[in-house]
This record gives sequence, C-alpha cells and structure tokens, in this order.
Amino acid sequence: MDAIVLIESLIKHFLEEKKIKRFENKLLLNQSKVKNLKEYLLLSTICGTLLMLITLIISFNFFKNDFQIIGLICLIGFTLPFFAIYIFEDILFEYKKRQKEELLSDLLLEASVFCDESSMEQTIKKIANADFDFLSTDFRRAYNEIKNGASIDTALNRIKDLNENRAYSRVIDLFLQGYQSGARISDTLKETAEDLLETKAILKERQAVMIVTKYTLILSSGIIVPAVLGLIVGLVSGLNFYSMGEIGLGISIETRKALFASAIFGTSVYIVEYSLLSSFFLALQEGNKKNFWIYALILTPISTIIFTLAKTL
Repeated sequence: MDAIVLIESLIKHFLEEKKIKRFENKLLLNQSKVKNLKEYLLLSTICGTLLMLITLIISFNFFKNDFQIIGLICLIGFTLPFFAIYIFEDILFEYKKRQKEELLSDLLLEASVFCDESSMEQTIKKIANADFDFLSTDFRRAYNEIKNGASIDTALNRIKDLNENRAYSRVIDLFLQGYQSGARISDTLKETAEDLLETKAILKERQAVMIVTKYTLILSSGIIVPAVLGLIVGLVSGLNFYSMGEIGLGISIETRKALFASAIFGTSVYIVEYSLLSSFFLALQEGNKKNFWIYALILTPISTIIFTLAKTL
C-alpha cells in the first residue's frame, strides 16, 4: 500500500487536479469497478505484478542468463496493465459518449411532450425511467442526487461536468433555462431535436462518402501491402541470392547477406509504420483520435503475420 500511496503522490504532483478529476469522472460514467485514482493504481499494480511474474517465468526459459532482456520484459509486463486499463476506460467513455449523442434527439422529442405540464423534477424522473440507455442512467443519477438533497441546478450541472460534451451540455442548458425562467420550452426542445437530426444526417452522408477510402486504407495496410512485399521478399530469397558468387556484383557473399537482412528488417519496420500511420488517419477520419489504439492493435499484428506468411510462399 505504501507503493500505491507513493505512485499516487507522484501523479498528483505532476498532473493537474482537473485531469485527475476528469479521469475519475470517466470511471464513474463507465460504472467501472474502480471508482478513483487510488483504486485504479491498486488494480493496475496487482495485475502488473501477476503479469511480471508470468513474463519472468516465460522469458527465463527463452533467454536463460540474459538478465538485461529478462528485466526489460518484466518491466514491460508490470507497466502494461497501467496503460491497458487506462486505454480501455478511455475507449469505453468515448463509446458511451457517441451513444449518448445518438439518443439526444429522441430524448428531446419525448421530453417536449410532457415537460411543460410537469415540474422539472418530474421531467428528470420520467427521463430516468424511460428507455434512453446511458442517458437514462445519467438522469437517474441526477434524480437520486435531488432526492438526497441536491438542488435541481446542481444535479443538472453535474451531468454537464461529468460528460464534457458540447451537444449534451446544450440540451442540459435548455432544461436549466426552462427551470430557472419557468417558461414553456417544448417548442425549443423540438427545434433543437430537429437541428440535431439534420446534423446527424449530414454526418451520415459524409461517412457514406468516405467509407470507400476507409476500407481501402484498411485492406491496403492490413493485407495488400504486406502480402505484396512478403511475396517479393520470398521471391528474391528463392533466387538463391547467396550462391551467385562475386562476379558482376562487386560485393562479397557476406556483405550481400548483411544487405539482404537489413532490407528485410527495413521492410518489416515499414509495414509496422504503415499500419500505425493508417490507424492514425482512420481515427482522424472518424473524428475520434482515441480509436487509433483500436486500429493499431488490430492492423499491426495482422500486417506482420501476413508479411511473415507471404515470405514463406
């Protein structure tokens, strides 16, 4: 536990409190088993220790007395859960964020039917009990806070602070304005819902236009380019390149072997770089840079495997 406290103190020293709070908000919205930074560090440390022991046993069987490599592999094994859990929580938060954005227009249309005849507390309760998935979960939390003594303004602003979503904040602001002014907001909710639906339609048209580019990039980086380069390497290897002697080439067999090995290594590095760049552009195209990790973790190993298999053909 002392190690956890030390790591937590170091993180709080180097990171702003706002960033730490934002991460803990993600844990809350994701309904994660870890509720705060300390619990996240504890879980990551436990998983990291177990993974380090596993990698120690495996690497010792492969590398025997090469303690530098064994130590490096164990260090990677220990730190991997810290990054893996963080990335998982981040990706899950972004997924829920997109799902909420999809449901905002439906929420507004349904709320416009009963919001003028109901108090704001009753409106929040009805939305909480409706079938709006993650949105209903947010309003259910707000309703529970109100029942526990929080004001309606505080509970609604809490939704804004947790989600940090521009479209979602716009919707919450409409409810706050209606509550604070006492004015009828059903028409405003309908107009906002129509705007959101139009925006959604435009985005879908854009995605339809770019889908060809997306899958072309996936196929080229994951399959086509690695397969072609692998076949070329395999073809050159099959020409018995090393037994041609020195006549007409001007370099020794040993030098040619080193050059050929360097070329294969450079090709392998290029395939990995191409996969990573493709992952970045795919995530950028979707407007969500966090998806880079998903594409990278899929495309990089697939392209490497296909290149390795193509070399043997």
